[in-house]
Amino acid sequence: MPTYRDITITRQALIPGTPDEVFQFIAAENVLPRVLTGYGPLPGVVGTSGHTGPWDTPGSTRVVHLADGSQVREQITRHEPPGHFAYRVWDFGNPIIRTLATQASGEWAFAPVSGGTQVRWAYTFTASDWLAALPLFAITHLLWRGYMQVCLDHTRRAMQTQARATIAASVEIASGR
Repeated sequence: MPTYRDITITRQALIPGTPDEVFQFIAAENVLPRVLTGYGPLPGVVGTSGHTGPWDTPGSTRVVHLADGSQVREQITRHEPPGHFAYRVWDFGNPIIRTLATQASGEWAFAPVSGGTQVRWAYTFTASDWLAALPLFAITHLLWRGYMQVCLDHTRRAMQTQARATIAASVEIASGR
């Protein structure tokens, strides 16, 4: 149940592809450096390590490495293709975020619509205490919203590129090349 300490940002986007295709792209083990490239002072993801299990299994964890040298821990909490994907993030390496938040969680939902998949991504930070809630609210609304939008824009472009490649391959097969 949300409390005054929970600060949520939600972004939505229409992404080309079926819900299963978009889900598989977003929930892929190696996708973070491709889509979380940074925004303003927020660093991009450069890689992951320390996997404790398959990335499609709730309970599996890993360490996410950021471009500023910091890292966070991440755990899959829900993996239900093609409709839902969720995770929890904690042990923030950045001293500012570590002071302001105890954890965060992300929840993705995928629904078929005309033209592709409607993606809904909600990200919730839990403030350390009521004093941390105000600056965390400002950071999430001024910066994190943009970070999420950059991720969705990269996802849209990647899925458009994938769709064009699939169409080109189909045309080559149909023309007998």
